Amino acid sequence: MKDVDYEYTGLIATYWDFLRGDTTQWPSRPYFLKIIQESGEPALDVACGTGRLLLDYLEQGIDIDGVDISPEMIALCREKVAEAGFETALYVQSMEEMAIPRRYQTIIVPSSSFLQITDRAKALMALARFREHLLPGGTLCMSLRILTADPADEEFQIISQKVRPEDGALVRRWWRCTYDMPNRLQHTEDRYEIIVDDQVVHTEFHSRSPALTWFPASEAIQMLAEAGFVDVAVYSDFTEEPATDEDHSYTIVGKK
Repeated sequence: MKDVDYEYTGLIATYWDFLRGDTTQWPSRPYFLKIIQESGEPALDVACGTGRLLLDYLEQGIDIDGVDISPEMIALCREKVAEAGFETALYVQSMEEMAIPRRYQTIIVPSSSFLQITDRAKALMALARFREHLLPGGTLCMSLRILTADPADEEFQIISQKVRPEDGALVRRWWRCTYDMPNRLQHTEDRYEIIVDDQVVHTEFHSRSPALTWFPASEAIQMLAEAGFVDVAVYSDFTEEPATDEDHSYTIVGKK
């Protein structure tokens, strides 16, 4: 697979929804909805992908747009939005270069997508762009996580596979990663296979180096403050409990 400057391309995008499974019970769905309801509309879903949250919120009458760096994911999202009978603005842009004509009362960045910006200076640029796109008093909310090294992750393992209903082919995803713990970086490799009658008829390989970074809650607070956000707070794992640097999953909220 040809290298690109974003992850969700090729078979990753094509089979993203197919292999991901049911997400209706994920705690992020009601959590971000509550944030939008409390902060107000319009809302922007950053790194919206194929529309996991965006479609759900459109169905509930939320005025929400989407942006993602992957044109393939946005194309799939557009199809799903149209099939559902909705209209919304969808943009193909990176977080650090985001330039959307509209301003929003709430911006959400779900699924730890912000951690795909592995350069701190670019991460601060992205935060500045988020703030610029907020209305006065608007809210930014991001979900983040801490990665921990596991030696077992260094070997390729099947993390998802599913039979394609239209022809019975098996779609299989292999994955492995390595960690640079001192620099807090994760490097990943994905291999996708299409299998017919126990024979691999198509293979696609993807690598991202680095793929993700991470930082403790206290550093996230500092970064939002550097970008000009106020009333910054962190919460543990989609709850209303305050987070600490010991939390491995947290959300961060800041105001313009």
